[in-house]
Amino acid sequence: MPLAADEIPAAPVLGLMALGVVVALVGHVVKDRRIVGMGIAVVFVATFLMVLGAFVAYQGDEPDPRPPEDRQKPF
Repeated sequence: MPLAADEIPAAPVLGLMALGVVVALVGHVVKDRRIVGMGIAVVFVATFLMVLGAFVAYQGDEPDPRPPEDRQKPF
């Protein structure tokens, strides 16, 4: 049974994060703090969008397809 997480594409988020890292690295190379800050901001925005997308994707009324965890302690 596939999980809903399998249906969420990761490529756009990973691409945006990679772009942010590249922008930050270019900012370090040219020694411009504003460019470094923009790159870091892009990484944070990508992370926020990833969390927001996961939150929206899991707002359905379907039950969790995973089996319930065994709550007994092994000791």
